[in-house]
Amino acid sequence: MAGVASPTIGYAGYFYADCAIPSIDAANAYAGSCINVENFPIKSFSAYVESGSCGDGTSAVLNTYTAAGCNESTLFETFSVDSKKQCFEADVTLVSLKAECI
Repeated sequence: MAGVASPTIGYAGYFYADCAIPSIDAANAYAGSCINVENFPIKSFSAYVESGSCGDGTSAVLNTYTAAGCNESTLFETFSVDSKKQCFEADVTLVSLKAECI
């Protein structure tokens, strides 16, 4: 059986647009695991692949949810991420995150 790739995605949420400091929440999303984050409204967040990688033909994404538990019915949006820290605008209250390779 081939090894499964496991990226870790670094996340930080911000009260302000353009990922203006200070961040109000920071977490690491591990591949296949759901994590809950602070239940605060944000205007933007940053995300990047902190470590690990996806297998050939797949790329890392961060799934964002508006309720705890990463339930597909509460999926806000899926964001493609790589090793470069990116800022995403999101006027929303994110409550859980999950990293995946797709």
